[in-house]
Amino acid sequence: MKDPYSVLGLSRDSSPEQLKAKYNELHDLYGEQRFKSGEEGNEGARKLQELEEAWVLISANIEKTEKTTAFGGDYSQIDALIRAGKYNEAQDMLDTITERKGEWHYMQAIVFYKREWLTEAKTQLEMALKDDPNNHKYRSSLDKLNMTLGGGPRPAPQPPYMNNGGYTNQNGPYNNGDYQPQPSQADQMANCLSSCCCAYCLTDCLCSAMRCL
Repeated sequence: MKDPYSVLGLSRDSSPEQLKAKYNELHDLYGEQRFKSGEEGNEGARKLQELEEAWVLISANIEKTEKTTAFGGDYSQIDALIRAGKYNEAQDMLDTITERKGEWHYMQAIVFYKREWLTEAKTQLEMALKDDPNNHKYRSSLDKLNMTLGGGPRPAPQPPYMNNGGYTNQNGPYNNGDYQPQPSQADQMANCLSSCCCAYCLTDCLCSAMRCL
């Protein structure tokens, strides 16, 4: 395919203003030529079509360059688009960024999360954390997403139980002879009821003794 910039007679280093001005100039020229009779008219129509096809590619490059320049490394614009629910526009801006480090992956994860693509969001958060392992924001977001996906932090160990004369829990045996097992909830309730019964009997005896006086 012919270089689109050569169709305009300009180089890739030309400014967007120069490219747009040249396009408009040639568009008017070929637009008039195509209405002429004979081969000259046919040539004008052919060149106009070639110009339009070239301009589609050139204008796309101009738009991409303008977005990259507007971005300037500040992710607050992308964040604002996400907060406004403009996920497609946020994605378009992310796609223009070639240097994709931790913050890029973090923003991409948010876009995926908002679209309910949770597995893809997790992958992006893991990549963000790999780029910046000490980033609390990335770590916290990944932990929360893991909990949502059912792969969150493991629960705390259960209370130890008796096992062949020793006390064990999920982390292994306790070898400290000073360790005392905590009473179970049932034992605590039984002790409470026993204490209450004793107190009731003592009170009843005391009342009976007072009535005899």
